[in-house]
Amino acid sequence: MRSMTGFGRAVVERRGNRVVAEARALNQRFFELKLNVPRGWGEHEAEIRKLVQSVVARGRVEVFVKHVTLKPPPARLEVNDRLANLYVSELHRLGKRLHLNGTLRLEAILNRPEIFHVVEEEHDSAEAIRLAMTALSRALRAMDAERTREGASLKRDFGRRAKKIADAIPKIETLAAQTRAEVMANFDRRVRELLHNLPVDEKRLYEEAALAAQHGDISEEITRLRTHLDGLRRLLVREGPVGKSIEFLLQEINREVNTMGSKSQNAALSQLTVEVKAEAEKMREQVQNVE
Repeated sequence: MRSMTGFGRAVVERRGNRVVAEARALNQRFFELKLNVPRGWGEHEAEIRKLVQSVVARGRVEVFVKHVTLKPPPARLEVNDRLANLYVSELHRLGKRLHLNGTLRLEAILNRPEIFHVVEEEHDSAEAIRLAMTALSRALRAMDAERTREGASLKRDFGRRAKKIADAIPKIETLAAQTRAEVMANFDRRVRELLHNLPVDEKRLYEEAALAAQHGDISEEITRLRTHLDGLRRLLVREGPVGKSIEFLLQEINREVNTMGSKSQNAALSQLTVEVKAEAEKMREQVQNVE
């Protein structure tokens, strides 16, 4: 069992590249992925989605990836020889025309950006992507470890609450049996008081009393409640996503307990069903955080 919430972060550095990856999982009924990656990495979204879904089956996952270069990219100097020759030729021509004395030096064209141009080489994006996938894998493992730890805590809590409900069932059965006997006794007493000295059909009286007691019979609900608890215990030890299955069983458990409460004709039994319902409701709140 795993929780749907968790966070993981990883940093990977290699060959002048640093990649920071963060993964955050949040509660949500279905799977949703929100990506925040460097511009130009959109073509790798399917690969990232596949990696995330190998770890998360349900919930909202927010992935953040940042790429930083730790050293300037390699550069080269491009010289426009043709344009430089034109500059020199025209400067010589202009000097003669204007009768200027002096020697033409290299400084005359050094500050011309159209002649000398520094070009930065592009980084190898494939290397950055490889680092990003490595960093994201580590972040997802860290996030999943946190989800597993929280899931183990939820599992223990579910186990304790399920045991409380199971321990309450024998008490419920005892109180239900007492209530049934009391209903039949009260029915017999009231009928005899009403009939007074008139002859009584014992068999018919018993049948009517049994019918009256049957209105408060919860034996079927108890049987179904036990079945649902057995199913819940099996889910608690099953591998993989179990949140939706547990949620369904808790709805059924809640339905049976509500029916018991509505049929109850005994104050102690009513109080016990309220306590059982409280345990089931706690689990229904917590299962929203189970994958």
